[in-house]
Amino acid sequence: MENRTIKDTELDKVLDKVRLYALSPEGKANITPDLVSQDREVLESRYVKIDYFMNLLEGAEPLDTFPSISHIFEYVEKTHADIKGEDIYKSGMFLASYFRVLRFLKNDEEILASDEELSKDILSSLDSEGEVNENHPRLRPLIKAREEIKAERQRYSLSYMSQNRNLIQNDNPLFKNERVVIPIKADQKRSDDCYISGQSASGATLFAEPFHLVELNNQVVLSEERIRAEKMRIKHELSEKVRFLVPVLKKQLEFIIDFDFHYVFALWAKREKARHPQFGNYVSLIDARHPLLGKRAVPISVKLDKKTKVLVLSGANAGGKTVTMKTIALFSLINQICGFIPADELSVLPYFDQVLTDIGDGQSIEESASTFSSHMANISYITRKSTPKSLVILDELGSGTDPEEGAALSISILRYMSKHSALTITTSHYGQVKNFAYSEANMMNASMEFDEKSSLPTYKVLEGIPGDSHAIQAAIRAKMPKEITREATEALSEGSETSARIITSLLSKSRTLDRKITEAELQRRNAEAKALDAEKRLKELEEQKYRLEKDGHKELNAYLSKSRRDMERLVMEVKTGTLTKEKTKKVRTFLDKMEEKEKELSKNISEKEEVYEDYSSSDDRPLVVGDEVFCGTAKTRGKILEVRGKNKFFVSLENGLRMEVKGNMLCHAVMEKKNTVAHFQSQEKKALYVMDVRGMTLLEALEALENQMEAALLSGMTNFSIIHGYGDGILSKGIGDYLRRRREVESAAFARPEDGGMGKTYVTLKSS
Repeated sequence: MENRTIKDTELDKVLDKVRLYALSPEGKANITPDLVSQDREVLESRYVKIDYFMNLLEGAEPLDTFPSISHIFEYVEKTHADIKGEDIYKSGMFLASYFRVLRFLKNDEEILASDEELSKDILSSLDSEGEVNENHPRLRPLIKAREEIKAERQRYSLSYMSQNRNLIQNDNPLFKNERVVIPIKADQKRSDDCYISGQSASGATLFAEPFHLVELNNQVVLSEERIRAEKMRIKHELSEKVRFLVPVLKKQLEFIIDFDFHYVFALWAKREKARHPQFGNYVSLIDARHPLLGKRAVPISVKLDKKTKVLVLSGANAGGKTVTMKTIALFSLINQICGFIPADELSVLPYFDQVLTDIGDGQSIEESASTFSSHMANISYITRKSTPKSLVILDELGSGTDPEEGAALSISILRYMSKHSALTITTSHYGQVKNFAYSEANMMNASMEFDEKSSLPTYKVLEGIPGDSHAIQAAIRAKMPKEITREATEALSEGSETSARIITSLLSKSRTLDRKITEAELQRRNAEAKALDAEKRLKELEEQKYRLEKDGHKELNAYLSKSRRDMERLVMEVKTGTLTKEKTKKVRTFLDKMEEKEKELSKNISEKEEVYEDYSSSDDRPLVVGDEVFCGTAKTRGKILEVRGKNKFFVSLENGLRMEVKGNMLCHAVMEKKNTVAHFQSQEKKALYVMDVRGMTLLEALEALENQMEAALLSGMTNFSIIHGYGDGILSKGIGDYLRRRREVESAAFARPEDGGMGKTYVTLKSS
């Protein structure tokens, strides 16, 4: 990693913020720019772990920090002496924190009871300074015995002084060299029952220990020695256990360093609301927020296609050009460390083999290098170092020298870099450079939007349009004397004014055209929706009529059956009485009329059934491309265009829709009758530059989009947009998922904020 790149992109400052979350000193030291990788397998593995940790963090308690223990390993290897008490304590703390990590990861089964018991033993036995706690079970009886002896010594001293008041110099016994002594007058020296251990500086007071007090003092000293010895034994035993565990601790530390990396970036990504961008061979950042700007960050969106090798950013000073470049470079590096960036998840980034930058003033007084010379030296290095997989960032290319020469040199450098880098991004105020970018197929102009009304930049990127520098407006904002700014305005060449007007006009016309296209598309969509609704309503009425007639037929059959039974009884009655010709004729006439009515209704229904039910479940002919079919319960007529896998068919329906349908929703259709069901004839679908699916269900929107895709591919259209609105996100997500599955789609991203933002999606199809 180039030091210049780290400094220019401020990657080191971002990593400093990330390191604040580190749990261990070794893990913190591991967070370096050297983690940048272009190995896709490594980066995917990092992303999966970090994403998993982010899920675990929901509702989890903060984890404990780890003490540094790596120096203990070196100590154990070099000497067999006991490990220092504070290092033993650190080992216990490390083990306790390690077990909490395993529980955080839900790996409780990996915790060994013996290791956890050792950690508890260490932390209960020692304090943070590595000294044995006074309340240790093995020390308590020894301390109790010492305190009893001290109490007896105190009682004896006070009793002796009370009985020998004429000898005593002071009212209380004294402590000298951790022993209790009796202060007596020098002229009252007695040696028959006392041991004189010293005297005061003046010689007026002697320090005496009666022989029994000597014995008590000795017992106290011995009890202290027994306590110290027991403490040494406790620390020695713990030291041996830690020494035995060192190989395990080494492996645990390696695990924690790796864990710490993923954990800190999970915390950072959660705090920054970072998302995992898609991988691609082009740059597309959506709502990218620079992590060092905090709440002041204005989201930046930059969308390039895979053909763009050079991006020329122009516009007002302090309008965000350099921040935009730095953001692209910084996000590329962060993405190649952890796989998360503070931007929308629909953003796209490739993996660069290196990021080379030339940002800021590199003037050096010591090396007698001017700003321009310093830039040229660094750019010369970049041209030699760059590869077709490199990202190159050049700020104010060609500035600091004669404008004509600077522009000419800039054009040559950009032409060279377009062949020797994956992507080069530069800022420039030179009109020649902007014009050159327009003339090259693999280059793109972009500008930072400027609000003419407020005379302030908006920090939004406008792709495809160069920007004016707005130098005079900047001078006015800086409260330059009006005389100067007025004279500068008058001195501007007509050509410059015209250029500025052209840029402004282009922006205005582009927005007006988008608005008119959207309005026209809305009108067309409304008209088409009304026609489809009318056609649907007509079909529903026909079906309803058919069902009513069919239900009437059933009722008639029931009525006929009842009538026949009545007539049979009538015949029986006739037979039992006198049979006449007149009675018999009436009976036959009645029956004939009823049967004639039944035949008439049956004929009408059978004609309808040719439209609605003229297929047989026993028709086992396979469905193939070109077959005329009925689709769904509405029996919409269509034609099979493509067989897609098992039991799936791509069908063109008579209402103009094209959609994928399961085989159980299709059946062979008979030749269409000219006098059957009336329907509206829809015109041939044409590809739309802007399609509006608001108000549709997701299924209807996807059917319309399927039709649009087919029409666009047939007509050679490579770009169009979809207005789906914000709503509850169902349309937006469903359309996004559909577009990602289509192989013909090159890219799909939300629109610029001023063009609809997340309520509109730009679609780019692959060119044939």
